[in-house]
Amino acid sequence: MSLGKFFSAIISVLFRPRRYWQSVSLTAESEQSDVLKDYAVPVIALVQLLKFPLIGVPRMAMFFSIAVFLVDCAAMYLLLGGVSSFSELSDKKESTGAVMRILCHAMTPVWLVELLYFIHGWNLLFAVVAVAYALMLVRIGFSVMLKDDPERSAGLFRSTALLFTGVNIASFLVIMALVRLFNF
Repeated sequence: MSLGKFFSAIISVLFRPRRYWQSVSLTAESEQSDVLKDYAVPVIALVQLLKFPLIGVPRMAMFFSIAVFLVDCAAMYLLLGGVSSFSELSDKKESTGAVMRILCHAMTPVWLVELLYFIHGWNLLFAVVAVAYALMLVRIGFSVMLKDDPERSAGLFRSTALLFTGVNIASFLVIMALVRLFNF
């Protein structure tokens, strides 16, 4: 994915999600790239690099960013594994790819809000707002990408929402523990 498409995807997911999901659902499966490699990991890495000036101490920032990068990647894989295990989509390869794409793109606000976790007292509010917005993105994504089966889309959203919220709460708590560990 080129740099222009990468930033365009971030902006589209955040501010025009319905239009973005419609354009993604129209693209052929052969044109779709590996969403983890081309979108999720670069967004996580970009956010970690943006933390360096906020922290100010290069060595501490490097260790903290590596630790949070691993936490974010683990949370993403935990979320994808959990959703794929209870989603009954194993017989439909295209639906599994669509769910993976939706979840990876919906995590964007959660990853971007990590930059605001250093504002003590407000970090919990920022995390709750980011998770709520991410759940809205998941809901829109499921309704657009899985429009052929609205009952399955609604059921999958209900079961995904609980796992999504739980994984993000655990991720937030681990990141806050790392903030305390590194004395930020």
